[in-house]
Amino acid sequence: MDFNAGQRLNLPLNPSLSSATITGRNFTEQYCSKIVTFEKALVVVDDLVFTKIGRRLSEAEITVLKGTWNDCDYEEIAENSPYSLNYLQRRLAPQLWDVLSATIGNGERVCKKNIKNFLEVLTPGKYDTQSASSENKVTSADNSLQIIGGQPPDISNFYGRAQELADLEELVTKQRCISLIGVPGIGKSALAAKLIAELSLKSQPRFDYFLWKSVSHAPLIQDLVSELVEQIQTVEPSLTFPEYTQGGTTVLIKQLQSRRCLLVLDEFDTLFQKNSSEQRLEYETFFRRLLEEQHQSCLLLTGRVFPNEFDSLIRAKRSIQYLKIKGLDADAAMQLLAAQGLTNQQKCHDLIKKYSGNPLELETVGERINYFFGGSTEIFFENQTTFVSSELEAMLDKMFSQVLSKIQRQIMIYLANEIASNSQSISFVKLLTNMKQKHQISLSTSELVKALEKLEYLSLLESIKHPITKEITFTVQPVIKKYILTDPQGLVHTSDVLPILANAS
Repeated sequence: MDFNAGQRLNLPLNPSLSSATITGRNFTEQYCSKIVTFEKALVVVDDLVFTKIGRRLSEAEITVLKGTWNDCDYEEIAENSPYSLNYLQRRLAPQLWDVLSATIGNGERVCKKNIKNFLEVLTPGKYDTQSASSENKVTSADNSLQIIGGQPPDISNFYGRAQELADLEELVTKQRCISLIGVPGIGKSALAAKLIAELSLKSQPRFDYFLWKSVSHAPLIQDLVSELVEQIQTVEPSLTFPEYTQGGTTVLIKQLQSRRCLLVLDEFDTLFQKNSSEQRLEYETFFRRLLEEQHQSCLLLTGRVFPNEFDSLIRAKRSIQYLKIKGLDADAAMQLLAAQGLTNQQKCHDLIKKYSGNPLELETVGERINYFFGGSTEIFFENQTTFVSSELEAMLDKMFSQVLSKIQRQIMIYLANEIASNSQSISFVKLLTNMKQKHQISLSTSELVKALEKLEYLSLLESIKHPITKEITFTVQPVIKKYILTDPQGLVHTSDVLPILANAS
């Protein structure tokens, strides 16, 4: 959810701007013509900020810049945004002017009164050569590094993940395939996009180009292969595509052999969820060939779950690394909430804990606090509730209606009710004993172990190991607990599991 979604820009990655010198005095009047739009100036300054401090401008910062461009005062900017006047004027703006002074000031102080002058002289020339089809191709000035295919997600509001990025940068040099798995909104696609941004800034790039492809629409195998080869033809025009799928895969692999490519397939798990069994088998063969045949490229996959079809590849010890992405750490999550104007540290820590650092869930609740409670966490907590984002609810609807077995649903209902009553994680022994004796569910130890492994694998529950006793306990995130207890679609408490709810303590 994004109240400024219509204003948000998909900013191209252009590391060549790192050496640019832009000032408010060194350009002649011809560069200050009316063709300089806010959007063009923002693209350039955002890239310069990214190069300088390693992050994109936040949505709130863009809001201030756009309001200033339109000659609005802080009161007007706040009135037309989800942010409070105090936050924009007193907290965010001074820091923004500091950043811009260091980035584009060239020794002069950038402030609200002169920022438009600095923005107006940011030349749009570097981006004028990009046509309306630039979503499919973004090229640096020296044409040595390209992003082809689709447009990576906006990362202007990216926070934290320093360790994950460091681990990924190392893995892409060693592994042929890396899979980022996690619940909706946890930041898998953003992390992949941030990795590309970081790699593109290297003085000696690991890859010759990046290929980004979203497959959330679950294309047929022959369509996906032909699209990948067609997009690669933008950098290798001599490529020809054979009519049959295996021939197309061979062409693709030869290209991955000849030039180093980081190929991102975003939401790849849908390829195995929405296609027929025949198509799933063909995709399994496709990925097996990408993993088994020699090449110098890397495949980066993002998805909510790891398809069963990959189990055999893992057992065969193929070059594949599976990473489960968790929520933001406390510092990064606090930065995210602060960018939305939420500054009460204790209340914000409570929110971070409740939503397990999930960026999308935190953004959703932050936007609602700003919209309905005037940005006051104090008022919100006096009338607090737990919000479940539409993305997470859709995933849970599918899990409870199509994926989970009866035993798995019973475990989730039991955990939700126990934690709601006692606010404590549940030990394996207590779970086994209560499920069998108190709720009279026929369940062997091995069945419970397998069910718990599956639920943890699906990111529906979390395990906690005691540092001394090493005892394992289980818990569920508050948002998932809220979904189970409210059961908005009637998919949780079906007739075959209702007895456990009636007997729950």
